[in-house]
Amino acid sequence: MLFVTLHGGKPQKDPHKNNVHAYDTRGKKITPSVLDDTEGVILDELRGIQLFGKYLYVVNANRMQNGLLCYQGSDSSYRFVGKFVSRETCKGILHPFDFAFDSAGYCYVSSQDTNLVTRLKVSADGRTGTPAPVSSALPANGKFLPGTFVASSVGNLSEPSTTAVPPPMGLQYSAEGKKTHSVRGLVWVNNALYVADQPAGRVKVYDSTGKFLGESNQVESPVHIVAHEGSLYVSGANEVLTAQLSKPAGDFTLVAIRGLQIKNGCGMAFTGSGHFYIGSRTKNFIWKFDANFKPMEFECTLPDNPEFLLHI
Repeated sequence: MLFVTLHGGKPQKDPHKNNVHAYDTRGKKITPSVLDDTEGVILDELRGIQLFGKYLYVVNANRMQNGLLCYQGSDSSYRFVGKFVSRETCKGILHPFDFAFDSAGYCYVSSQDTNLVTRLKVSADGRTGTPAPVSSALPANGKFLPGTFVASSVGNLSEPSTTAVPPPMGLQYSAEGKKTHSVRGLVWVNNALYVADQPAGRVKVYDSTGKFLGESNQVESPVHIVAHEGSLYVSGANEVLTAQLSKPAGDFTLVAIRGLQIKNGCGMAFTGSGHFYIGSRTKNFIWKFDANFKPMEFECTLPDNPEFLLHI
């Protein structure tokens, strides 16, 4: 089964576009509302989604509510447990996009509007996250929002302003044209955090203290990143890029997977057998490939732009 979050943005028109949709292995819709309706919770502009421990976590990024929601359930039905973190409990969380858990009890959240990666200490029961100490790799005399793990190279994106950290350690930011471009996808693997710096056109890597270890070659618009079987996969433009994960982590080179071209590729997911799913933000469609990236029969047309995928 495949869970899908959609772009949303118009809950008054069709609220179930902004829930999590579930599809079977043939691409047939199982339900448009995996998450239950909860009073006081506006499900709109859902982004990152993953199962960790006994809970399902989902990013909620609409203008009214920003944070990471916690659910519990099975199959295609999950009930609300609580708000793991929100803008009210952590000022760095604003228009969140993706998140990752490590093995030491921390959660990392990327936020587009503050252009930060925030580190949170996970409670013993897994239901809440609170800001961890600011990364020791950041300037000791700097001013940072609570929990800052990877800082922005632009310091006036929040109130109060923060200390700008120059690239490559700091995340780049672009406000040219109608759209802004900032930090996007995250993945924790091999005791390191990989971060998609979209305006820089690079995926950057940091150790458990927040120290900058290296980055990829420059590529077009990296947005989503996943790790599978010792390799990193990146989407965002019209190709899927990959690189073998090195130990220790450092600079690396992303190369396009030959023959795998997806218009404005977005969320990706692997199955246990190596089958690969990827969505197209502009085609409103999901493709399925075998372990050798050969197309498989899978008809999955969506009612809205897909964001993230999760294979259950």
